[in-house]
Amino acid sequence: MALSYFDKAIIFLLPLVVLFFFKDKTVYVSIEYIYSITVVIIPLIDLGLSGYFLYAYRNSINREKSVNIFVNVFQRIYIFLFILGAAILIINYSLVEFNEFLLFIISRLLFVLATVFLASYFRLTNNPEKAVYITILSNILSLAFLVLYFLFDIEFSMWLIFFGQIIFAVGYFFKSLIDVFFLNGKVSKLSVKAVIKQSLIFSWPSIIQVFIMMYIVNYGKINVLTKMTLDDGVLLSLVQRLSMVIFLTHSSIWAFLIKDVYIEKNLFIIKRSIVYKYLVFLTLALMVITIVAGVYIFYNYTYFTRVSLISILIIGQVFFACIYNYLELYYGRENKNIIKLYLALFSASVFIILITFLKIDFLERFSISVFVSTFASLLLSIFILYKRNYKVV
Repeated sequence: MALSYFDKAIIFLLPLVVLFFFKDKTVYVSIEYIYSITVVIIPLIDLGLSGYFLYAYRNSINREKSVNIFVNVFQRIYIFLFILGAAILIINYSLVEFNEFLLFIISRLLFVLATVFLASYFRLTNNPEKAVYITILSNILSLAFLVLYFLFDIEFSMWLIFFGQIIFAVGYFFKSLIDVFFLNGKVSKLSVKAVIKQSLIFSWPSIIQVFIMMYIVNYGKINVLTKMTLDDGVLLSLVQRLSMVIFLTHSSIWAFLIKDVYIEKNLFIIKRSIVYKYLVFLTLALMVITIVAGVYIFYNYTYFTRVSLISILIIGQVFFACIYNYLELYYGRENKNIIKLYLALFSASVFIILITFLKIDFLERFSISVFVSTFASLLLSIFILYKRNYKVV
């Protein structure tokens, strides 16, 4: 757990180092924009493999063979996406003025795609710390360059943030080539196609659902360069960045509890001990971030009431979104991902109505819309679990 928190701390700090060390608000907002674009696209290119991996493992007779097949299939997908990304960059470089943002988005996509899958793989093989080592090394490399540039007063470059991720993405591409074509390439094409097909059949509701939810949550930062002032953009990005501590707490606990949830034989049982442990850590994270955000806002903003209300809505949304995300595990466990899709469509409907018809500034409109849509979806999810006769024991 401590190692996982250290990893999350580095991920959390990287963009903030740019803001507070180099004092460049425009670059900071641009980094958050790239991160947001990435998390919205990831569900579409993952093909649901990471989620289906857990379900297939739980129901597999030969779990070791199942793990080997999934790793091989993922590496083939990764090789294809890497080549596709390289082709897009070459075309962009050849035909128009080269766009650095495109390089950073593609490298970030490949990095996140690989580390998310490898996290699932190492959890199921009882080595969860190995996935953490990968992200720690990649991000420490970028962080080290940032610190050196600051200490020696060298002009900042966005390459520094993504340098470690680019190195990993390229390195894992060559590892995948070696594994697939020289070491572990005995998986038949029929098996590869079958896994991808079964993954899509199992996960298509989740793919659409996660895409919708990520788009809603990141809608503000996706539009940060066009619909907000720079100061409002920094406020939104900074508060959502601080709120990541809550989400990172959620994901750290989730990483260690997910196997226990999935191997529970009774599908309609929610273990009280697991829920309490989860909520205690999540609430502690909420309290810490609320205090830190409050102190920062008090000393750095003139319009304290406006900024405080916006911050409360954003932080509250992340807290309730984490609980909502935790409860979704139970739908996935019983292969009812369609419920997750219906919930996402409900959330999207509430969000669209509010973001469209509220006649206030964009940042306030987004904050209210994303909070209300998330909280309403959480209440609906709890009601559905109750109606499906889930028991907390």
